[in-house]
Amino acid sequence: MTDILQELHRSEINFELWGRDDGFEWKLGDPLNGYGANGHAKTCDLAITALANAAIEYFPASKFAREWRCIA
Repeated sequence: MTDILQELHRSEINFELWGRDDGFEWKLGDPLNGYGANGHAKTCDLAITALANAAIEYFPASKFAREWRCIA
C-alpha cells in the first residue's frame, strides 16, 4: 500500500492521511488549493484504496490514474 502513496506523490497529487482512534481519515488535495474529496475508513489499507480511487476520479489524465487503472 505504501507504493500507492509513493505513486500519488510522484504524480504530484496532494493528499493527507492520518490515524484516529476509530480508523483513518484521508483527504485528496491541500489547504491552499482546496480538497477534492475526503473520507474515513476502518483500516489504513481501505483508506489508501479509497484515496487512490478518488485520485483516479479527480485526476483521470494523471500518470497515477493511467497506471492504477491497469493494476486495479
